Amino acid sequence: MDALLRRLEPFWYPVLPAANLADEPVAVTVLGRAVVLWRDSDGQPAALDNRCRHRSALLSEGHVDAAGHLNCPYHGWVFARDGRCLSIPQQPDQPISSQYGVRGYRVAEHCGLIWISLREDPTLPLPHLPRAGDRRFRHIQGFHEVWQCSPFRVIENGLDNFHHHFVHQGVLDAPSAIPDPIAGPIRTTEDGLEFRIPLSLRATATLESTIASGLEQLEVQRTVRWIAPLGLTLDLDWPNGKQQTIALFATPRDASSCTILRFYWRNDSEAEIAANDVIAFERALIDQDRRILEAMPTELDPWPEHELLIEADQLIAKMRQLLQKFLQTTS
Repeated sequence: MDALLRRLEPFWYPVLPAANLADEPVAVTVLGRAVVLWRDSDGQPAALDNRCRHRSALLSEGHVDAAGHLNCPYHGWVFARDGRCLSIPQQPDQPISSQYGVRGYRVAEHCGLIWISLREDPTLPLPHLPRAGDRRFRHIQGFHEVWQCSPFRVIENGLDNFHHHFVHQGVLDAPSAIPDPIAGPIRTTEDGLEFRIPLSLRATATLESTIASGLEQLEVQRTVRWIAPLGLTLDLDWPNGKQQTIALFATPRDASSCTILRFYWRNDSEAEIAANDVIAFERALIDQDRRILEAMPTELDPWPEHELLIEADQLIAKMRQLLQKFLQTTS
């Protein structure tokens, strides 16, 4: 399992909404690494190992000084954004060895999230999310929480087009257990795959609170994009002209849990559909998924050999094949 965590390192992972990183340091866990985040004097995010090299105190319990440097809470050692130790109060007149520095990581603010790469040369660039810069779409920050399941389970659930009939009754009612056929080819992209598939639905009260279609039966056109290794976007085109993009990332924390970041772009306004109504619908929807996923084996296993896929699982099979190719370049 440690070997798999290492193979997953050379990618960008979102770890928290940018708004959650303000004046104080924040602790996160990524691929088994304890990391501290803070903003420097220019407001730019910085990331280091979350342990002081002196006596292993948590740097996230410290504070950021006026110069934008991180101060250890135990003995006041001061660290720059690149991990260099700048000050040791106990011996102010002695030179500071480079050995006292803390390992730093690449960090970026992108699309309203803070992203980390544990390697200096990520295999793929930060993902392009077109609607992030489209003023016709408002942004709704959804969910940032820890799930006790494999992140691969989360992403595969997003590619699973025939669980809706069984899992989402009462929230997103699919009248048939047989999925609608994929509309066209499965297209391989530079960072994953993309396909289009409709979803036939019966309107529910909770669904209507977010789309106001006025229809009893409807079909939503969906464009799904898997972003290697653990991201997903879902573009929804509803029959009444409303459009929504769901972005989902499952960042591995360790061998059995992940951090979920899920957010939205919509082409309507708060006056038309309240963001709270969108979140309430999505909360009900993802809690149904979460109940299933957290009851499944939690091992960080991208290719569970004991599972028997069927024809309807072709998207999951394709993703697993492509994931092997992406990870081969990092082994």
